[in-house]
Amino acid sequence: MDSSIKVVYFALFVVTVIITEVYCRNSTFHGYSTSNETAQVLSNSPQNPLGSSFSTNQLAWVSRNNISNPRISSWSDINSRAIYRPYYNYTNNSRIPVYSKLGHKNETSHDNTSAPKYDVDDNELKNFSEELLQRDDNNAFKYITVNNQSKTTSGSSQDLAPEPLLHVNTNVNRIPTINKIKRLYDNYIVFVDDNEVPTSEERQEEDDLLDTMINTNVMEYTRHFLVSKGVIGSDPREFKNVLKEIWFTLYPRRKGRLGSSGFEHIFLAEIKNGQVSGFHNWIYFNDQELKNNVDYLGYMKILDLGNKGAIIKNHFKFRGYDKPVGSQFIGTSPEFEMALYTTCFLIRPDKVCKLQLGGKRFIIRAYTINHEGKKLIGSAFPEI
Repeated sequence: MDSSIKVVYFALFVVTVIITEVYCRNSTFHGYSTSNETAQVLSNSPQNPLGSSFSTNQLAWVSRNNISNPRISSWSDINSRAIYRPYYNYTNNSRIPVYSKLGHKNETSHDNTSAPKYDVDDNELKNFSEELLQRDDNNAFKYITVNNQSKTTSGSSQDLAPEPLLHVNTNVNRIPTINKIKRLYDNYIVFVDDNEVPTSEERQEEDDLLDTMINTNVMEYTRHFLVSKGVIGSDPREFKNVLKEIWFTLYPRRKGRLGSSGFEHIFLAEIKNGQVSGFHNWIYFNDQELKNNVDYLGYMKILDLGNKGAIIKNHFKFRGYDKPVGSQFIGTSPEFEMALYTTCFLIRPDKVCKLQLGGKRFIIRAYTINHEGKKLIGSAFPEI
């Protein structure tokens, strides 16, 4: 072939490559319109607006190495705040991943199972928990008398504690978050096999509780801590959305029935396979003792937190069903417990979360459950 013809062919090839690259960078891919430095979040259906915390067609910056890839793994908004996480499925195209609002950057199709990685060491978490306890303005331990009675084991069938564990002054109900949390007690079915269909009134009670919690010193400090570590964005509304999703989204534990949530499991109790599941909150424990639904059998271990409360490892029965090993904070506010559990869930999911209160070390275990592409709280509790 003549050399001049080779030159012409090569020139045509180069032009073709350039045109293809320009076309790809400015075309719409699976719900994204990408250009050289920005991406526009689009809905595939004008009748089906985005269900996320940002509006349809809001500009979002994308990193250059993701420009030509419609499956963008990291976004930030025009203020450089991370928004990797559309709140709900916003496209009809199954190739686009669904992200819960947790800041997870790793993608798997419709299954966000990759654990987030944040630069938070154990000492920072210990300092955070100590500071949080000092800010627990709604701490109720001054209203509580704890009657530990005798030690027992998880395998014992004897009742070594004939009296109730807790005696609580009714003034505790004046604490706003305790008052609000009790209003949710009749919203749930204890058996996980039963479908739960929340009413609009029940959803409003969830919002009222979260709004009251978010306005506390404890939750404000927690939000700033999570923002400082890049776990959530600076918009306070995002913090509430995260709490609402991970705590109150219904999911199945058995037989595909939507009969459970992180909140019900931890702050109330459930019965699954003939055993007590969850039940990690002292307020509900006291409520059920007063109703003769709980039979406290004794304790295995206690961590004394001075005038701020305690952590107990105990054995009890609930509605006649056995809970061989239970654990609860005693005296701390519900927002304090939710703040610790949330932080460990977001930063140390499915791992040991090392904390410290009153100079005494313990851990929290926060387990995840995946439902419809969202990573939710499966369980969380203190371990001593």
